[in-house]
Amino acid sequence: MQLSSRFTIAIHIFACVDTFGEDHKITSDFLASSINVNPVIIRKILSQLKGAGLIEVARGTGGTFPARPISEITFYDVYLAVELLEGGFTLI
Repeated sequence: MQLSSRFTIAIHIFACVDTFGEDHKITSDFLASSINVNPVIIRKILSQLKGAGLIEVARGTGGTFPARPISEITFYDVYLAVELLEGGFTLI
């Protein structure tokens, strides 16, 4: 199974939230600079994670927070949230 960069970016997002969340606002600009990608890519992935109920995003510069304890979020949860199959259907 080959994973796209969306999955690795999503895992990086959770790592940043867990590591820096108490000291910094985790915004798309913060995340984009830590990964060296365009903030639009981050916002797309954040939207997918939010749609899956894994994170909460405060509009503007409010930041990103896990919707439940990170210890309860699995790699498979993240995979299902960001890896789309052809035709726009998610793997279940």
